[in-house]
Amino acid sequence: MAYVKLNPFTKGASGTVGDMMNFRVRKGKTIIGMKRGPSTKPPTEAQQETREQFVIASLFAQEAVKDPAIKALYQKAAKGGQTAYNVALRDAMNPPVIDEVNISGYKGTVGDLISVKARDVITPKSVTVAILSQTGAVLEQGDAVIKTNDRRIWNYTVTAANAALSGTRVVVTATDLPGNTTEKETIIS
Repeated sequence: MAYVKLNPFTKGASGTVGDMMNFRVRKGKTIIGMKRGPSTKPPTEAQQETREQFVIASLFAQEAVKDPAIKALYQKAAKGGQTAYNVALRDAMNPPVIDEVNISGYKGTVGDLISVKARDVITPKSVTVAILSQTGAVLEQGDAVIKTNDRRIWNYTVTAANAALSGTRVVVTATDLPGNTTEKETIIS
């Protein structure tokens, strides 16, 4: 392995030249080394799972860019030299994130508000809220509505009264366009 110092022709170069040399850049330094051959070890289970996830994400991204409306959503989220395909692939590889579940407005009465802050590569497709009793019975369940002036905030309006608040669980599920889901549970004490 060799480091390039004062060669303007190879500084910042990356890739393979012929069948022998490999250029790569690490921490701003150009490194020249012998080309690696294929691995002789069989892939681990985690590597196989990642490969399968990548294939599924790639298939989703290919289908997503065929639909002009979906492609426009992903193109809007693209930064720098990214394409809609790159963003769709990233969206398919990563589930949505639920940053916060605000239950301070939930007092067990009809009309109370539960607020959820959820994000993804593009706005999540849906956010559902389920309210479960202490024993696990579903008291109510429904879709939250996205806030028009802040697309990260979703509000759920309670439709059933709940007299026994202590031990009640609020389970929030965010789903993105590729179908990835994330769940977050909050217990009322």
